[in-house]
Amino acid sequence: MHTILQRLTFVSGIFLGLAASAAASDPALLVADESAGKSDSFLFWMDNSIKLTPYGWGYAIDPSEQSNLTFEHAHESQIGDLYLFVDVAYLHHTSGGDDEAVYGEFSPRLSLGKLMDKDLSFALFGKSLFEFKDVFLAGQYERGEDPDLAEAVLLGVGFNLDVRKAGLLGPLAKFRFIQLNIYGRSELSGSAPRGFRDIQVTMVAAYPITIGRARFLVDGFFDWVLGLGAEETSFHINPLVSLDVGNFWAKPDKLRAGVGFDLWWSKYQIPNSAELDTNQSAMTLFVKWHF
Repeated sequence: MHTILQRLTFVSGIFLGLAASAAASDPALLVADESAGKSDSFLFWMDNSIKLTPYGWGYAIDPSEQSNLTFEHAHESQIGDLYLFVDVAYLHHTSGGDDEAVYGEFSPRLSLGKLMDKDLSFALFGKSLFEFKDVFLAGQYERGEDPDLAEAVLLGVGFNLDVRKAGLLGPLAKFRFIQLNIYGRSELSGSAPRGFRDIQVTMVAAYPITIGRARFLVDGFFDWVLGLGAEETSFHINPLVSLDVGNFWAKPDKLRAGVGFDLWWSKYQIPNSAELDTNQSAMTLFVKWHF
């Protein structure tokens, strides 16, 4: 665990320097919120957080029991938005004793609406559930501690969405954010064939719920790798439900505690079989501090 803290302190220290020079309009946001107030500064808002998952169980392929420490950074700027995370997993009961694994993703997006200073919002049809608020050039870089096992580059198009009040879920039109990204995916690990040979669809969203003084947030993502050609299809969904603990002490959006579910079919695009179960149903408990 001491090694985990050293690695995370090094990574978070880099971004703490950035955070000191930025003003966040809403520290709870993890991706760009179209309702965020605009300013003359390059950064409209910035958020940094550390999430501690003291215990999770039910993982496939990897050891079934894990603990995680995750650093996350996000900001929205005059040219787009950026999200990244670095996750250090403490793997329990491995064959050689407890072990560690490091994994991270870097996801920048360039806003065409902001770069062209135009309103690019549109709906596909009159009764469309979603309204497209902006269009992005989207990229993502994925890297594990051993690039021979996990490394990929993704390029494509992204959208900020909103649930239309005239849509089927009109009364629910209060999502904190909804993003949709469609990428071409190129595996760089090991002997994988080079080139964008597959497509990945990613959506992230957050929906706040208030009950009395209790403020909850339901957020998460799904990744769908289509599995074109010789590739295997894979579907990964990770919903989280958390309580804003800090709100009870007049410190909203600072400290959250909750539970997460990690469902992954054909994990790492490895086919599920009788010999190897690659369909994951994991559950985690976590606390998250925004700073």
